Amino acid sequence: MSFRNILVVAVFLLGLLVYWLGAVVRDNRIAAMQPRALSGEKETCIGCHAGMRGFSPYHDPAVIGCASCHLGNPREADEGRSHKGMVLIPGNMSDVAQTCGTANCHRDISRRVEHSLMTTMAGVITVDRFVFGEIDTLSASAHVASLGHSPADQHLRQLCASCHLGNEKTVYGPITERSRGGGCLACHLNPALPAEASAKADSLSHPSLTVEVTNEHCFGCHSRSGRISLGYEGWHETLLTPKEVVGEEGYRVLDDGRVLQWMGDDIHHQRGMDCIDCHSATELMGTGKEYYHKEEAVKVHCGDCHFQEPIQSVGWEGLDEESQKILGLRKLPYQGYRFLRGEDSGEIYWNIWVDSLGQAFLVSKNSGKKRPLKSPVATCTRGEAHKDVTCCTCHTAWAPQCVGCHTAYNPDVQSYDLLDKEKKAGKWEEFLGGFMADPPALGVIEKSKLDDTQVRTIMMFIPGMIMTMDASLFPGKQEKAESFHRLFAPAAPHTTSAVGRTCASCHLDPLAIGYGRGKLDYRDVRGKGRWFFTPEYAATPQDGLPQDAWIAFLQEPAGQLTTRPNARPFTLVEQQRILAVGACLTCHAGDSDVMRQGLEGFDTVLKSVSEQCLLPE
Repeated sequence: MSFRNILVVAVFLLGLLVYWLGAVVRDNRIAAMQPRALSGEKETCIGCHAGMRGFSPYHDPAVIGCASCHLGNPREADEGRSHKGMVLIPGNMSDVAQTCGTANCHRDISRRVEHSLMTTMAGVITVDRFVFGEIDTLSASAHVASLGHSPADQHLRQLCASCHLGNEKTVYGPITERSRGGGCLACHLNPALPAEASAKADSLSHPSLTVEVTNEHCFGCHSRSGRISLGYEGWHETLLTPKEVVGEEGYRVLDDGRVLQWMGDDIHHQRGMDCIDCHSATELMGTGKEYYHKEEAVKVHCGDCHFQEPIQSVGWEGLDEESQKILGLRKLPYQGYRFLRGEDSGEIYWNIWVDSLGQAFLVSKNSGKKRPLKSPVATCTRGEAHKDVTCCTCHTAWAPQCVGCHTAYNPDVQSYDLLDKEKKAGKWEEFLGGFMADPPALGVIEKSKLDDTQVRTIMMFIPGMIMTMDASLFPGKQEKAESFHRLFAPAAPHTTSAVGRTCASCHLDPLAIGYGRGKLDYRDVRGKGRWFFTPEYAATPQDGLPQDAWIAFLQEPAGQLTTRPNARPFTLVEQQRILAVGACLTCHAGDSDVMRQGLEGFDTVLKSVSEQCLLPE
């Protein structure tokens, strides 16, 4: 081969080498610019969407790509073809199996969420159908997505069916008082990072997906129904209008126009704690098991943090995989600590750490602040008298309550169907009675243990439904013109006070016992003590009880009086025993020696009373 030919070949090979090196450099640059999907394939998205910011580290496109969440065709360069099949707002329950819940991401969690009460609304639906007389049970499987058009289901569609995770999120925006639904985004979507003033800068700000769930995320749904978000922050809903409180202190007007009055916030809120500091992922997102009512799904107990017994704890290996991942995401300095196992619930809390000296403290999940745990005072644990009274029953300051409600169907008014997202003819209208903020009534929940023994727990109850319902104008339901209901519901007001209720506030308060507001008098009738009750509210024509009462004064309750099959008011014997203690309190202070001895054994105290004591007949 001639020198010329050798030179030509060499130049050609050199050209190939230069081209190859250029291609490698170019591909490396593209790889640096373009996110890669979890499969490792390159994506073209960043060619148009370069400069986006606001992502959390574990949802950064450089880590998981764009298509992992938004789907589409990430290998297409053409905008139209690239966006075909794209999900603009991923994480709704309708697409969670293709987005958040894929095998590479959060499959197990998404399956659990599908069965959670925040998705199904099973308890709300079942109780409503029971009250309408459409079913004869208070605990049953139900799902908001399967609501039909019966009177009960229409009622739910118009008044209740916005607060569930299946409610589609259709536009991005900050979390507000009116935020509802959105599947995974309901809790985990946070606003984009603060943007510059220009519109271009705003378009580059992407919302962040994080584990930092704030109280604002909870507020939209939980400021309704039981109003626990309102109570936690210290607000009580009123029937006032915004115009009536202009310039007035101690009031707040919500975005939806409801007027709130300041009553005093929960002690945990005062200490700066977030909702998720107590409530765990398994509570909120479910365990995969179907629950009928919220108290079945809640695992946390007051006694898990406020204990006197020796602390049970586990090491890192004792945590479940999900808790280990969450700790890693939050980058908390947990090394060298153990994790508390709740004495009451048996749950392991990854944010309650135990040091080498056996001292336990709670770590706020969002702020990382360490908070020492306080033991209950002696009054809470003395004797057996209050062994079946829950901590929150005694330490709840107030609970929202209402009476005198009337619900009627009006075929001549349009309503908005919260599921179909459209206006329809006919509307269930609510005419509300008075709203009050007082300590709740007390009652009993009974549960069976594995050995079939019954566990009796005294809990808080509020009027779930003291109401009349008029369905006479609902199509085809004229034969059931009007019904009356007096059902109390288990309550979780989230208005915890550091100071518990006094003895008198339970044993001398007719509202606590279930009689309603009024005056209890203890009188000497021919040498025997007798109780008399004067109600504050007039009797209800349908059953003769005062409008705010749960049960009749010193009578045996009869019939279904609660929204749970295993809950009930106090029996006559229980009422008599409560009032027997109340009789002693008419002379002896709650902190007197006599009453302290009663905590150890009340029956023993009764056997040694003096001749001056006037015992109940």
